Amino acid sequence: MEITGLQNPVVKAAAELKQKKYRQQQGLFLAEGLRTVEEAVRYGRVQSIFYTAVEDERTRSVLEEAAAKNVKLICVSEGVMKKIADTETPQGVLAVCEMLACSVEELLATGKMLLVLDRVGDPGNIGTMLRTADAAGLGGLVLLRGSADIYAPKTVRASMGSLFHLPVIGGVSEAEFISSARKAGYELLVTCLDGADNLYKADLRGRLAFVMGNEANGVTESLLAAADKRVFIPMQGRAESLNVAMAAGVVMFEALRQRL
Repeated sequence: MEITGLQNPVVKAAAELKQKKYRQQQGLFLAEGLRTVEEAVRYGRVQSIFYTAVEDERTRSVLEEAAAKNVKLICVSEGVMKKIADTETPQGVLAVCEMLACSVEELLATGKMLLVLDRVGDPGNIGTMLRTADAAGLGGLVLLRGSADIYAPKTVRASMGSLFHLPVIGGVSEAEFISSARKAGYELLVTCLDGADNLYKADLRGRLAFVMGNEANGVTESLLAAADKRVFIPMQGRAESLNVAMAAGVVMFEALRQRL
């Protein structure tokens, strides 16, 4: 049966997840779009899937896979989908997913390279960096306090499913992370200009946490002081700087190159 009422309690509860306070209260978030829903079903913990009339085999396949995992499937009208979805032109399928808890200590115990974001404010940048970290083989993502919400719809979409591949921790205090990283034998690497080494001459083969700072102001003075390594990305053109997501990608893939 298709749900058409915009005031349906199930519809209203799902639509509320576009707001951070409701996501935090429920421990749930929205994953919108076919590619993202596919990854959510395969690697995440999906509570329910809302979908409009199924016309293609790929959507039918992911719904069948979800049903086999006892995920609740809810058919809705296009009007209802627009109310729940965050995009102007929804793809016709979205999932309500559970946030997966992980501690800083558990993440550091893996010994893998980590990406740490210091007050990064743009959800698209965060999602892109998570996707890049996934591609570069990092072990997870830590968002220090003041960063945008990793579970915001725009962030989830920008990660292109990588949110379901890597452990992510948000709301971590700077002091807590520095202390825990030290105990776990991690070195902190930051990108900056003052007292920094050329990225391509630095040794990136250790147990590293790459710290990327706020789009406008970079990392805090306390993180700079705590850094074990400072690097800059040499540039040939006249641009003064790189977008933070691009810079993170350059650093992570240089580390991957050295390890390979």
